[in-house]
This record gives sequence, structure tokens and C-alpha cells, in this order.
Amino acid sequence: MRTVKKILIWVLLVAVFTGVIVGGVVGYSYYKTDADGFAAPVITADGLSLPLNGYDWNEPVMGGILFKKSSEAPKALLIEPLSQEDFAQTSITFAMPDAFPVHLVVRDEVQNVIFDCNNKETAAVDFPANGLYTIEADVTVPRHLPTDHPGAPAHGHGTFHYTAQLRVNAPPKLEFSSVKVLQGDVVTVRLSGFLEDPDPVIETDLGLAQFCPVPGGKAAVIGIHYNREPGVWPVRVKCGKLDVTQEITVVHRDFPKQNVAAAAEPSDAKAEEEWRNAIYPLYGKAEPEFYWSGTFVRPCDSEAQLAAYGLFRYYGDSKRPVRSAGIDYACAAGEEVRSPAHGTVVFADFLQLTGNTVVVSHGGGLKSYFFYLDSITCKRGDDVKAKQAIGTAGQSGLTSGPRLHYEARIGNQSIDPELLFNGHSGLYAAQ
Repeated sequence: MRTVKKILIWVLLVAVFTGVIVGGVVGYSYYKTDADGFAAPVITADGLSLPLNGYDWNEPVMGGILFKKSSEAPKALLIEPLSQEDFAQTSITFAMPDAFPVHLVVRDEVQNVIFDCNNKETAAVDFPANGLYTIEADVTVPRHLPTDHPGAPAHGHGTFHYTAQLRVNAPPKLEFSSVKVLQGDVVTVRLSGFLEDPDPVIETDLGLAQFCPVPGGKAAVIGIHYNREPGVWPVRVKCGKLDVTQEITVVHRDFPKQNVAAAAEPSDAKAEEEWRNAIYPLYGKAEPEFYWSGTFVRPCDSEAQLAAYGLFRYYGDSKRPVRSAGIDYACAAGEEVRSPAHGTVVFADFLQLTGNTVVVSHGGGLKSYFFYLDSITCKRGDDVKAKQAIGTAGQSGLTSGPRLHYEARIGNQSIDPELLFNGHSGLYAAQ
């Protein structure tokens, strides 16, 4: 009996000693298992690393016999700025580890989510406006034991938390289609990015200009008349804190000349007054949007010209020329006349001087003028598409024969239609 008792005591001592040893090993292993020793993946935003802001780990102890949970609470009140300087761009690109699941969220100043994505290697975020943005990202990382073979289940996993703030302060971008332009062409002024003032202003003595919405911002078009004096002309643009004056150089262009043996037709004062009263008010109107898109098309099938844009026409012995503000096409009577682009009919009536007359507004101050029509097949207020018939060519009004006189004007400044039709006009920088 005494022997059995000694054996039991010995076994108990061995068990206690073993338990102490095992417990010590387990405790030591548990204590030494530390999430801080695990490398956090790197997430960058335009090359700047997002700061780590907490983690949650479930770590294996002694080959997965136990798991130790550890965490560091997010420092919600101590969100670090991604950059000490304001971000002057309208978008930012994130680069994320492709080996681990990633959840990225970007919020605006009032915590509205503007971007939310999962498991992307790269992500481009467009900011809707200037302001303060919060960036949040979670990366879930598995941990394999050295003894694991490929395809074995993960032992332990955790999530790293990243947060940062970014103040976006991107000034508007101002662009000119050209700062050196020939007579008869167009200068387009574009504002892109975040516009502090929804109604930017453009000031210039070159003529009427109206900012209109375009993809990515706003644009205004300025016509350079055929007789605009060559030289330097300032254009001032104001939008919020932006106040820039750009000098535009108008370059002389050689226009064709034509001598006509017959004397000029005598003027009709009443017809001219009627025409001015009807047409001049249209020059000062500019709708705050562009209706047109794509390249303008010719208004008729005939390409033969009786008079080119800017032509100097000398009648008889006169030394004083009459200038052509548009193109006279050699159209036969009854030939279909079409709108060269989408627009709205703002005038459709008979005038003694120009006969059956149609004016189509394409928005932003740009209008098409059709004179001497035989008939009108549209009315004021009609919405007309590109290539849609608006009438037929003819010989109405004070003209010497069948033709179509077509003009394109921005405000009261005529521009060369040929540049519109061949797609070379600075107008197309507005698209």
C-alpha cells in the first residue's frame, strides 16, 4: 500500500512538473507571439504610403494548438495627413498588394462615400470637388507556418487598418486652343478641373464669348473676323481666385480679290434698315450651352463658289471693295439647303435685302446664316439636326442670280466656314 502511494505521488509530481514545463513553453510562446513582428503590406497613393492605423490579429501558438488574438485600436482621433501639402490634382491613383484581399474606401468631408472597391491592384479615384477627404483601407493577410506546404490551410490571419486624410486644392486649368491665330479662325478657351465659380467670366475686345459646359469643365469660343486688325489682343478670364489675362496675336491673312465690270447694285436704305433691325439683335445673343457636336458639314451639295470668305470684290472703277462675310455657293434654284450642325432656328422669315432668310443658333454665340433662299421649310423655335433640310436655294431678295449665301458668326464676328467644314478650326478644341 505504501509502495502504491509512493508511485502515485511520483506520478503526480511528474505530471505537475511536466505541466509546469509545458505551461511555461506555451506561455513563453504565447508571450513571444507578437503581431508587431509581422510586416504590414504597403499601400501607396500617387507614391505616398498610407499610414498604418491599427490591426487585428489571430496568431497561431505552438503550431496552431492555440491562437492568440491581439489588436491595436484605430487611432480615429489621430488620423494622419497623407501629405502636409495640399493635393493639387483632381484624381489620385492607389497601388495595392495584389496577393491579399484589400478593401478601399474614400469619403468626402461629410463622410459620403465617393469611392469603394475590393481586391484591386490599382484604383484611380476622381475627386468631385476641392475639400478634405478621408482614405480608409483594410488588408487581410494570412500567415502560414514554415512546415505548411503549398495549398495547405492558413494558420492565423489578421487585418491591417490604414487611414489618412488628404486636402484637395486643385486650381482650375486654363487652356487656349492657340495664342496665335489667323483672321477668320476661332480661339477656344477651356477651363477644366474644379471651378470655384460656376459662372466664369471672359472679357475681350475680340468679340462675344460665352462659357458653356463641356466634358471636364467649360469652354468659350471667340471668332476672329476677316478684318480684325492684326496685332496683340488681351483675353481676360476670371473664375474664383483665378484671374488670368492672355495675349492673343491675330495674324494677317491674304484673301482673294475679284474685279466685276458692272457697277454695284444701288443700295436700298429701307431694305437695309429692315435687315439690321431683324439680324443685329441676334448678334448679341449667346445661349449658355453648345448644341453642336462633331465636324460641321456643308449646307448644300454644290461646292462651286461664286464668292469665297473674305473676298475683296471691286465693282467697276470703284477703289473701295465689298467684302464677303461668308461663302456664295453656286446652287441651282430648288437645291436643298441643310443645317451644318445641330441647333435651334432663331429666325425664319422674308427680308427685302436677303430674301428668305434662316438663322440657326448652335449655342455659345455661334450661328449659321442662310440668305436668298427660294423656300423655307422650318420655323422659328424648331430644333434641327445636322444635315436636316431648312429650305431650298434660290434668288429671293436683292441678288443677281440663284445662289446660297452662307455665313458662320460668333456674335457679330464672321468666321471662315471652310475651316469648319474641313475640321481645322480652333472651334473644335471646345469638344
